[in-house]
Amino acid sequence: MERTFADRLLAAVPLLSIFLWLSIVYAVEAWAHSTPWLFGDELELTQLSRAIALTGHAARRGEPHSFDTLWTYVMAPAWRIHNVHTAYATVKYTAALIMMLTAFPAYALARHVVGRTAALFVAAASCVIPAMAYSSMLVEEPLAYPYSTLCLFLIFRTLVRPTRWWIVGTIAAAIVAPFVRGELVVLWAVIVLALLFLVWQTDRVGRWRATWTTWDWVGFVVLLLGAAVTVSAVLGKGSFEWLISTDHYKRRIFDFGLNAGGALAIGLGVFPLVAGLASLWPGTGERPLRTVTVFRSVLLAAVISFGVYTAVKSTYVSTTFGTYTYERNLIYVVPLLFVGTALWFERRNFNPVAVLVSAVFVLYLLLTTPYEMGQDISYNAPGLAILQQGNRYLGLNPSQAKAGLVALLCLSVAVLLVRRVRWLAAAVAAGVLVWGFTGELSFASASNRASDRFVDNIRRPFTWVDDATGGKPALYLGQQMADPNGEWLLEFWNPHSMIGRVWRLDGTAPGPGPTLTPDPRLPDGALSHDPHYPYVVEEQGMNVAGRLVTTHEHVAGGSLQNWRLVQVTPPLRLRDFVSGQYADGWSGASSAYTRFASGDRPGRVRIVVARPWGGKDVPGRVTVRLGPIVIGDDNQPHVGTPTVVKSFVLHKNGVKRLVLPAPGPHFRVEVDVTPTFRPRELSPQTDSDSRDLGAKITYAYLPRRGN
Repeated sequence: MERTFADRLLAAVPLLSIFLWLSIVYAVEAWAHSTPWLFGDELELTQLSRAIALTGHAARRGEPHSFDTLWTYVMAPAWRIHNVHTAYATVKYTAALIMMLTAFPAYALARHVVGRTAALFVAAASCVIPAMAYSSMLVEEPLAYPYSTLCLFLIFRTLVRPTRWWIVGTIAAAIVAPFVRGELVVLWAVIVLALLFLVWQTDRVGRWRATWTTWDWVGFVVLLLGAAVTVSAVLGKGSFEWLISTDHYKRRIFDFGLNAGGALAIGLGVFPLVAGLASLWPGTGERPLRTVTVFRSVLLAAVISFGVYTAVKSTYVSTTFGTYTYERNLIYVVPLLFVGTALWFERRNFNPVAVLVSAVFVLYLLLTTPYEMGQDISYNAPGLAILQQGNRYLGLNPSQAKAGLVALLCLSVAVLLVRRVRWLAAAVAAGVLVWGFTGELSFASASNRASDRFVDNIRRPFTWVDDATGGKPALYLGQQMADPNGEWLLEFWNPHSMIGRVWRLDGTAPGPGPTLTPDPRLPDGALSHDPHYPYVVEEQGMNVAGRLVTTHEHVAGGSLQNWRLVQVTPPLRLRDFVSGQYADGWSGASSAYTRFASGDRPGRVRIVVARPWGGKDVPGRVTVRLGPIVIGDDNQPHVGTPTVVKSFVLHKNGVKRLVLPAPGPHFRVEVDVTPTFRPRELSPQTDSDSRDLGAKITYAYLPRRGN
């Protein structure tokens, strides 16, 4: 009997309901996500996308940039909205809807392998994993996750029944995939490996293998090893990351790759990983089906391909940036693992040996993966969020978490070996969905808390620069930026004014995008590379010649500081500035005060050097040099021949005040402190500050009386 349109529509209601209700949940999470916080990823993608919206070409801070990802083009139309809050909300809601599209290819893939109810489970489960909380962030996952799932479906469908248009569609999708996210180039490896696995299982190859002797098998293994070495060498020539990771840090590849797998297992609730891996083996008494055979080939190929990529990436990043658990690069295999889980729901006849082998592997992951429960959020490992929130709200410690996960693993094995209890499948499916959704809510909650902390940093109104300048361009000027979050937030929320000029007098300006260290010139402190912007946002310690328009409080160095918006009196020049000091007033080994404008006659300068530190006493020798300014070979100001040199020893909680005569209208004071100290090393139980600190120094120019 032919199905009518109404029949098809009614049949689609359950899947559409999953899409609708989860989209609403993720839209609410996006609404509660007040500001970006994952810098510089979110800022860089925003810079590129805004430039595309404005000019049609990618750029960072006004400088042309090569193509990065199609996601920047998808976001671009929203950034054409003038109101930044509305534009940001539009991007977040769009991301939530796009990421939820994962449900449709996940369902389509599963429907070829299992029945309708089990396929609906796959669709729902694929959309309640912890990584779905990335939908509130300006990162690549909201597009990459559904697109990868679509490609895996196309690969599977083409291998099941390879017709011309399915082949063309699969090849086209695989060509586009790296432009969605670079990692998705591994889909080509999935295609090749899946084809090889299918060829290996053909009757012809099976008959050939049956004739092999023991030495034939030994030769085959040697050939495989040789092929692996050859492929690795070829990849090493084309990829520096692959070369460094595989040639110099082989142990890390296994450790970091397995850590990512462990985080994925925890985020999924253990059972789906055990079941998904066990589904690779034929069940007891199973009748061979083409769809199941192809599915197993694609699943194994995907696990290998994405697993190797994740291991290599995390290893390389550990050598250049930091050590992280990169579960976020492994999430693309999740829909396939859920299809494997759904196979058990329908058949409940998994091979006991396969279940035990999978369980031993997962046990190793659970015992060796770092749980990172001391952190509120591990943004590269969303699967750990459920444990981190258990620690936050329930006092769960790592030992208890490990015991609970091992118990969950044992329960999973017992359940997988049970064959005749029908209601058990429904209970397990509900448990998997609840665990995954709890993990997603945990990761989203932690992400939103991080966002709220950043709101406390920049304080409302976020768009105060755009509001005050009317969108006219403003330069950002500061020094000694240990924590660039404030500047990044300012740049994100004020795109009409903060269009790309971020300057640091000491060369510490943060990316992403070009930065500049200007050269002050004598006699008036004029700065090189003047962009002729009408406004400057200056940090504490900067004093640009011009009219103060407004100030804005923000958190820097653990205390409230003021940004100052100045309308420049051309040319762009400094009256005076402080360098070598953090936002909280502490210096490192060196600090300086440089003054260009003090009238025709010199005045005095007051210097207060203090060490408000109550821990172990580390006496510091302080040397103060005061003299006229000279411009050195580095084009930066220095003290010429000192007119005053003072030296003294400063102890903990000590304070020294000096008032010195300025040698002329332009002068510089340099203060050196040796040795510095690290509070965290001297008092690790009470202080987490790992900076090398010298002293807290304040400078004040005192005009001559009667001037």
